[in-house]
Amino acid sequence: MAGIRETIGKRVLKNKLKSFQRETRVYNFDTAESAVILFDAQIQNAFHIVWEFRGFLKDKGVNCTIYGYINQKEIPQDMLFWKDIHVITKRNLNWYMQPGGEAAELFQHENPDLLMDFTIDQRIELQFLVQLSTARFKIGCFTEEKNDYDLMIKLSEQNDMSYLAEQIKHYVSILNPAK
Repeated sequence: MAGIRETIGKRVLKNKLKSFQRETRVYNFDTAESAVILFDAQIQNAFHIVWEFRGFLKDKGVNCTIYGYINQKEIPQDMLFWKDIHVITKRNLNWYMQPGGEAAELFQHENPDLLMDFTIDQRIELQFLVQLSTARFKIGCFTEEKNDYDLMIKLSEQNDMSYLAEQIKHYVSILNPAK
């Protein structure tokens, strides 16, 4: 059943993207004013990696909002105390896996300079958020699938989310956007 839901979700997303437009622009940590981080909250140590990255952005003067996705109907007890992180759950998905609810609404109203997708795999639930975001510069993991990233970081099987965070810091820091 999930295969049908995912196939229909991909088709719905593709149709939505036909009329979707966004302004693109290259940013580094010195020129960006706002950022959004999206991550899979079920990955071990994900919260700590993202929270540390948020601190890095804050030190650079970049306002940051964090959104986590958990593939469960309820938010686990330990995540209820995560401060300043919006969590999207399986309960927030419609039949064809598009996120809804309060956190997804907030995400859709974000208009950041940077969107950093810390998810390692291409989940349709999160691709609705990433591809329909108006962020001007999108960063994520390399994939052969059609995507909307402006900068992709290639990971090997041995690499994890902390490696991705370090690579994003490195490559975005050396970007020199045109004025």
